[in-house]
Amino acid sequence: MNTLPKSITPELKSFCQSISPDRPVYVRSKRSSDAQASACFDNVARKISRAGGSIAYGWAIWHIPGLYFEAEHHGVWRNRRGDLLDVSPQLGDVSEILFLPDSTAVYNPSQFRSNVITPANDTPVAIEFVAMAKARNAILDRYRTDEYIAVTLSAADQAALDAIKLRLSDLWKSAGK
Repeated sequence: MNTLPKSITPELKSFCQSISPDRPVYVRSKRSSDAQASACFDNVARKISRAGGSIAYGWAIWHIPGLYFEAEHHGVWRNRRGDLLDVSPQLGDVSEILFLPDSTAVYNPSQFRSNVITPANDTPVAIEFVAMAKARNAILDRYRTDEYIAVTLSAADQAALDAIKLRLSDLWKSAGK
């Protein structure tokens, strides 16, 4: 499923401004051959060691109209000319991402930054969807070491996560997605 925002709407701008004063930009996405999923900061570090440049810290911005806006802590490669490129694999092999630069969102492996997620509107479905997504993230975040989930979930947390996933699926269907 492609959750790349199609355009930068006033609502999307407002969401982004709640996170960083910088403007979101579309960035070309071309996975490096050695890139690993869910390891953007390591992927960019390897790209820098091969080709120079630097890292741009910020947030990948995702959106499902009628349901939610989401910001995921992310890093992209900045080449020597200052151009940005997303070198990490993305779901659906998208050709670009929406990136919100944020110089204060420096990566620290000992401080995981959870996704920022808000409802796209005031409908009960959007509000409950975001509440369920936040509950899912809260469970998973307790198990993170650096940027990876490091251990097997407890039986109670796995059961809670399964129930949340089922409810998210039901809400997704009721929203016509």
